[in-house]
Amino acid sequence: MIRSTVARNTAWILLDNVISLALSFGVTMLVARYLGPEKFGLFSYTFATASIFAIVGHLGLDGLVVREFKLRPDENEAILGTVFNLKLVAYAAAAAAMMLYAFWAHAGDSTAITLFGFAALSTVFSSTGALNAWFQARSENRYPSMASIISKVVMAVLKIGAIAMASGVAMFAAANAAGAALAFALTYFFFRWAGGTSIFKWKSSIGEARRLMGEGFLLFLAAAFTTIYLKIGQVMLQWMSTPKELGNYAVAALLSEAIYILPIAITTAVFPRMIQSFHRSAEEFEYELQLLFDFLVILGLCAILGVVLFSNPVIMLAFGEKYGSVYKLLSILSLAIPFMFLRAALNRWIVITRLSLVNVITQGAGALLNIALGFALIPHFHAEGAAAATVVSYAFATYASLAISPQTRPLFRTMSRSLLMPWGAALRLWQFGKSYRTRPGAV
Repeated sequence: MIRSTVARNTAWILLDNVISLALSFGVTMLVARYLGPEKFGLFSYTFATASIFAIVGHLGLDGLVVREFKLRPDENEAILGTVFNLKLVAYAAAAAAMMLYAFWAHAGDSTAITLFGFAALSTVFSSTGALNAWFQARSENRYPSMASIISKVVMAVLKIGAIAMASGVAMFAAANAAGAALAFALTYFFFRWAGGTSIFKWKSSIGEARRLMGEGFLLFLAAAFTTIYLKIGQVMLQWMSTPKELGNYAVAALLSEAIYILPIAITTAVFPRMIQSFHRSAEEFEYELQLLFDFLVILGLCAILGVVLFSNPVIMLAFGEKYGSVYKLLSILSLAIPFMFLRAALNRWIVITRLSLVNVITQGAGALLNIALGFALIPHFHAEGAAAATVVSYAFATYASLAISPQTRPLFRTMSRSLLMPWGAALRLWQFGKSYRTRPGAV
């Protein structure tokens, strides 16, 4: 039963992410070709900047709330109401700060300010974290997946329609906002369909908010640092390089980030199982974590090989000669794939073990390293320098930094067995596959 539930939820999440990947590539290709590197660079820079502001709404609660729903099912209404209100206020504050930045940094540029306005609307409609956590805790990922799929299809149709009508860049930002609003509405609809209580019956508790915020604060800081070193490259290129360099880097970044949805889908599906195994047995948890690392590393190495061998003709065919440097940038960014894949599992491990302080320190160091490398490399190497800075900082924050603290050194060794000896990882996965049918409760 457990295995079938995990498989079913993994299938739904993967379906969502496969559709997202296909739509993201197809629509990004059309939009990028239509807008050209300069306008597409401005569009991507706007939403990259918005994502940095929007991290305020994360609050460190996403994975934490899944655990709370799992361990305290009789207090769902208090958890839902508290987390939803916290996120709504935080996202509204982020949207306001975003607009202040837009008017300050782009005074007199009506196009940029309009783009930031739609990005702010998208941010406000991102308050579904509590509902998604509720579905995850109940292993009912099909509902948020369906909401996500429908909203992304509608958003893609709107963008294609904008191209057909020869619209300006603002219409593509409006499509993003419309997709976010639809995802919000559909998630709540499916929540009620699945037996969830009305939003008017949710209870908001100051005590609950203080407890969750206190525990989630360090996770929030870590998530903020993660977003910074993922997105700061585009922001720095906006001010330190040319619009064309920014446009090429934006396409490469979008393509590389599309690959990262695979480990997020996998770790989201197995997260409830990880919580259970952690509370049952340290040996079982360590064994399953090693297998998860093994699988993610092998998957990441296969992704690098695929990028190197097949992406160049695809990029030239899809985006055209105007984006000729995307392949080189994507090849550089692909070196971060194994570390990005491992980060998805590491984030879940941190929530379960509650070692948030170590995570904040290493993530903060990674963000500072990315910014420092950006200042050193971007003026000389432009987009390639931004890509290299992202790879180095991610490798440090996800892997190398784990060797610093005694608390994370055992995890560093576990991760090293997967990263440094991929043949051993492949062998363990093969052995696990042979015994899968005879291991009750195996993931």
